[in-house]
Amino acid sequence: MLGSGHRKTYPWHPCYISTDKMDHHPTRFDLNLIRALVAIYETRSVTQAAERLGLTQPTISHSLARLREVYGDRLFSRGSAGLVPTAVAERLYEQLSVALHAIEGTLDANAAFDPFSSTRRFRIALSDIGSLFFTPPLLRRFQTIAPRIQVEFVQLSGGLQDDLARGTLDLAIGNLPSLHTHTRNQLLFHERYVCLMADNYPGVGESIDLETFSRARHVMVSSPASGHALVDGALAERGVQRNVVALVPQFSVLPSLLEDSDLVVVLPSRVAQLYARERRLRTVELPVPIAGFEVRLHWHARQDAAPAHRWLREEVMRDLSGL
Repeated sequence: MLGSGHRKTYPWHPCYISTDKMDHHPTRFDLNLIRALVAIYETRSVTQAAERLGLTQPTISHSLARLREVYGDRLFSRGSAGLVPTAVAERLYEQLSVALHAIEGTLDANAAFDPFSSTRRFRIALSDIGSLFFTPPLLRRFQTIAPRIQVEFVQLSGGLQDDLARGTLDLAIGNLPSLHTHTRNQLLFHERYVCLMADNYPGVGESIDLETFSRARHVMVSSPASGHALVDGALAERGVQRNVVALVPQFSVLPSLLEDSDLVVVLPSRVAQLYARERRLRTVELPVPIAGFEVRLHWHARQDAAPAHRWLREEVMRDLSGL
């Protein structure tokens, strides 16, 4: 039986500490210590963790000292790129970030959300081409209706499913079929590929024939989200191979490369039309039919009832689905 000075906790409890340390450390501590640990782990910085949580740096430093005392481990050491977590910190983060997200989710579900006064921080994952197309309208809208929130746009990565589950990422936007069975998702729009070229491109009228397309000097974006694998696969089925003369890492360089040149690129239609409106460029349909794709909004089921997250999803749907 436990003595009157001890309170029983369980391994799944966010404040659980193994019994072999109970003589040295209390079994209860402030939930803000968990918030501090998670923030330090994700930012790799005491200063940035303080900024994220709206606290002073000494407060976060004190929290880190308390965590080190409670867990009997250094937790983080200094490295060239910021704080480096120890093995104990890695394990704690995996457990506590999920628990913290669940706890805060129960609070969010019962708390009103006022976007105009909120200072909430959201993280949204996009491809680089998604950033070009989606970021401007979203930021314009947020500046008007939620001027104090923080929105961090990050690059799509291989850890999307885990990031959404841990709550370190709020939304992922794109053509992400691997996430369909693991997330809640909603269709934003259907998309297709077109060919983008200079408006004075020689020898091409309203359309481009297959022979001209095959001989053309193509630029390919090497980003994993560029869709070139889908395009090349459809062409290969018809025995067509593009004449790729340049590989570039980002979509943002394309307009200056294509304008007044004999280069062409295959792009999703919305971004291609955006470039055509801004520069001396035009779009034509591909000579080979290529299946379109879906751009969807993805989030974790745990976020369904949270008012702040529900507001974010509704705004993204409203602002992007009609583009």
